[in-house]
Amino acid sequence: MSEHFYTSISKYYQQIFPFNPAQISFLKQVLPYNGAKVLDVGCATGELSFALTRFGFPIWSFDFDAEMIEIAQNAKEEDTMFPVFEQLDMCLIGEHYPKSFFNTIICFGNTLVHLLTDDDILKFAKGAYKLLSPEGKLTIRILNYQFILDDQIKSLPLIDNEHISFERNYTFDEGSDLIDFNTKLTVKSTGQEIINSVKLYAIRQNKLQELLEEAGFGSFEYFGNFKSEPLTNNSLPLIVTCQK
Repeated sequence: MSEHFYTSISKYYQQIFPFNPAQISFLKQVLPYNGAKVLDVGCATGELSFALTRFGFPIWSFDFDAEMIEIAQNAKEEDTMFPVFEQLDMCLIGEHYPKSFFNTIICFGNTLVHLLTDDDILKFAKGAYKLLSPEGKLTIRILNYQFILDDQIKSLPLIDNEHISFERNYTFDEGSDLIDFNTKLTVKSTGQEIINSVKLYAIRQNKLQELLEEAGFGSFEYFGNFKSEPLTNNSLPLIVTCQK
């Protein structure tokens, strides 16, 4: 995972990806009960974690990028336990948290595809399985790379608001599941441009399910957005829930 990629845009992250309330509506269907223990994998600057905390869920949250975690920590109210923020590699969760401790694990923000091999994704999935209580759920949101690869989608919609403009495009390498994710962030108040490129694993739905099944998960459900609409061939997001 490229630490520089997110460190360079961390102070603008909330302007690029503002909190999406639809995530909470979706998760209300996934979280088993009020007070269920949640692990937020790839929490970035913590907006979703803070929202879940306000709804009464004890939540542990981590991100690979130390500056993202620092921003989240600085936004946390004093004398409150949750969210518990840490800097951590997602492949190491199985050794870091107690066995069968969490009721739900969530991994949003296209975080998973920063793991570039099947072995790393399987290691993460096995770690998640170990940490979940019986019948606990793992929910992952990535992009629908089956659609992106098959239709050669070379750019994502421009993110543009009063603060920033964020351009995103892909470069494909024929014969490889790794793609280059190229971005340009323009800060409108200063005109500063931050240009990055990072490798992503364009994992297809069938391969993802195969690895999750190998880790022990079952009861798969797929959605095309946080409105719980079905996944279709041309859905850009891919959301999967599965159960221990």
